[in-house]
Amino acid sequence: MYRDDLAATHARVEQLQRELMAASSQGAEDKQRIAALTAQLAQMQETLHRMQISPPPPGYMMTQASRATTVLTLGILSLVLCSALGPIAWSMGNEEIRRIDAGMTMPDGRGYASAGRICGMIATGLLVLTGFMVLVGLALAAGSH
Repeated sequence: MYRDDLAATHARVEQLQRELMAASSQGAEDKQRIAALTAQLAQMQETLHRMQISPPPPGYMMTQASRATTVLTLGILSLVLCSALGPIAWSMGNEEIRRIDAGMTMPDGRGYASAGRICGMIATGLLVLTGFMVLVGLALAAGSH
């Protein structure tokens, strides 16, 4: 389960708890609504418990800084200036996305990390293709002498 999905699930559980409290305070006229909310809440809590996921503690903040802009910068530079930066951008992009999925950094930088990673993949492909063409050219040049 991704961090955004988990946060949405916890938010839905809190919303169901608020709705249940509001329906319970209105009395007996909302018995069906109370029963439905109670069933939904129990199902969601049971699912979270089965997955052994507890809600984040109050005031939980991610402490590690995101490297997404660095990944994007390296990815762009690998396309424009130096293809040798491509594998670095690719690797750092994979690591940053893993950190975002693990909840170690804020998910805001996911787009930058993905874009930088993709630029790194393209630059790596171009680097391999260029290296292959140089080797073929050298082999052809050595064979013609």
